[in-house]
Amino acid sequence: MSKNIEARIDDQKELLPVSIAKNQLLTRLVGTADARNLLLPHLKLVHFESNQVLYEQGDPIEFVYFPVDSIVSGLAIMEDGTTLETSMVGREGLVGISAILGSGVSRQWLWVSVSGAALQLEAKFLDRLFVNSEEALKLLMGFYRSLMTQISQRCVCNTRHTVLERLCCWLLMVHDRVGGGNLRLTQEMIASRLGTRRAGITVAAGVLQGMHAIEYRRGQLHITDRDMLDHVVCECYPIMRSSFYPQRRTLHSGFSL
Repeated sequence: MSKNIEARIDDQKELLPVSIAKNQLLTRLVGTADARNLLLPHLKLVHFESNQVLYEQGDPIEFVYFPVDSIVSGLAIMEDGTTLETSMVGREGLVGISAILGSGVSRQWLWVSVSGAALQLEAKFLDRLFVNSEEALKLLMGFYRSLMTQISQRCVCNTRHTVLERLCCWLLMVHDRVGGGNLRLTQEMIASRLGTRRAGITVAAGVLQGMHAIEYRRGQLHITDRDMLDHVVCECYPIMRSSFYPQRRTLHSGFSL
């Protein structure tokens, strides 16, 4: 169920270079002349809406996406409708990498968690680069290795750690992937990503507010003390973070629960 999503912008040529620079993987991929010549003419800036489904499990992947300031979640959906986020991808990487790794189909539901921009590319062009460029092969496989690290570590995290620790981990991961702004993330949506009850998220968020790590303001949840989240979070977050962000950056972000 791939969708050729139209960008809500007036001038692609003006915004494309700025958008490319905001995605870490794409910036490195277009660092060579061969990659620039192959990819740049076919990149298109698009806009994702929150809760938009990009692919259902088993769908053929026609387009891959490099998020700019959006976040896309990989979701496992059970027969009873229960969901669990197994991965999230933002400006560090690529959505739809299985298109170039043999299967060509989505292994899970790919669902937009945070609205925003992304760069769309027909999968065939990335596959061509993957096959013909050793440097691109290394970069893409490096991202895939990091993605597998995240997925495997989150499997451990979901089994061993408390809702409070997992909420801290999730908030920090989102905070890493967005450059600021106020985001509309409901408690129900966060609960669906963590595979837990909404009441559990309410209690955990209340604990963090009492610790002054977050605060509510007119329905907005702001991270006021990231260091406190770092103190409470489980051991899984540093492992997942180190793969994507070797250098820590201070960001400001707001969340609406």
